[in-house]
Amino acid sequence: MLCPACGQENIEGADRCENCLTPFRNLDVPRPEGAEGLARSVLEDHLSLLEPERPISVRPDTPAYDVVQLMKAARSGCALVIETGKLKGIFTEHDVLQRMTGNNAAATSTSVMELMSPNPEMLRDGDCIAAALNKMSLGRYRHIPILKSDGSYGLTSIKSVLKYIAGEDW
Repeated sequence: MLCPACGQENIEGADRCENCLTPFRNLDVPRPEGAEGLARSVLEDHLSLLEPERPISVRPDTPAYDVVQLMKAARSGCALVIETGKLKGIFTEHDVLQRMTGNNAAATSTSVMELMSPNPEMLRDGDCIAAALNKMSLGRYRHIPILKSDGSYGLTSIKSVLKYIAGEDW
């Protein structure tokens, strides 16, 4: 690998140039300057541009069965579990399928806190759309909570990202 600063040939996989110690860690990070069309837009455009989704917000002591009913009525795939203004977890369709079947199916009084995914990964509304796509891909998520600039929480989903992509002429 050639160092972009000094031209020194380095061993493939090196973290720094052996000659000038220039770090290589950011060389493979995509940049909007070198991209065009859709690739450029997802790197530049912020999550705040996506069609906003109103998240269902519940307290940790809410019965999971009640949260499932709220999700069904709202046609939503998840609910954010919030306590004293802080995100504690996310309760998704996946949690329903994995944790509310079999022996847990009769436990209608089980709180959502016992079945949710705690401390979910989160993004900020100023993050780029590519960051959401990356987290969704790596974590196999369909929904990601968004911390808004006013301190409240929003939600983005793969559905929102696909609408954004489909709505433009690339």
